[in-house]
Amino acid sequence: MHTDHQHTNDFLNSLDKMERAKAPDFFETRLMARLEKEILPQQIPVWQRMLKPVPVLALLGCLVVLNLFTLGDVFFSKNIPAQEEEASVTGFVNEYNLNSSVDINN
Repeated sequence: MHTDHQHTNDFLNSLDKMERAKAPDFFETRLMARLEKEILPQQIPVWQRMLKPVPVLALLGCLVVLNLFTLGDVFFSKNIPAQEEEASVTGFVNEYNLNSSVDINN
């Protein structure tokens, strides 16, 4: 036990002989300037990031695809004759008894 206590004391005494580490002059000022220089360019406003080529091309691509689907639906859809459409609406109204009127005053 005595050797463990002595070993601990020897270790702590060796720490007294060490010198404190010293930073170079103006270290903190230079470090802060470097950090600010690296951080500030990353803080670009959203509208400037959206004007870069990749987001603009992605947005334009989505718009082109949506327009193609819309045009395809308009030009290639089957036109239902007016009589068939009217018959289907009439059938729907009759099926759910929507043609009866309800008197809300009673």
